[in-house]
Amino acid sequence: MAVSIEELIEMKEAVAAAKKETYDMETSIGVITVKKPTAAMVLESKATEGDGDAYLVLNCIVSPNLKDAKLQEAYGCVEPTDIVRKLFDAGEMTRIAVAILDCAGYNKNIVRKVHDDAKN
Repeated sequence: MAVSIEELIEMKEAVAAAKKETYDMETSIGVITVKKPTAAMVLESKATEGDGDAYLVLNCIVSPNLKDAKLQEAYGCVEPTDIVRKLFDAGEMTRIAVAILDCAGYNKNIVRKVHDDAKN
């Protein structure tokens, strides 16, 4: 049976809270905390030529702050996304980006079946 309007209204706060969840991920540099990307952020990452994964990782990691000026300077970064490539191997950066997308429901399997309108 399909979800009702009343059920959706009851779930409003839980749905809003779920969109703000953060996740800890174990990486080669230690545990990082990431937020879910917005749809706009995902589109921007796809539009970033050759740097989509680095863009997504940079903008979704909330701790440590990879945009910190002292950190960027210490690693000799020219572009903000340079820090992502300097900290993570290319394959790990891609796996982190995929895990971030997974947190936001991308790559999630959606069960579907033919709707039955049969009336008794």
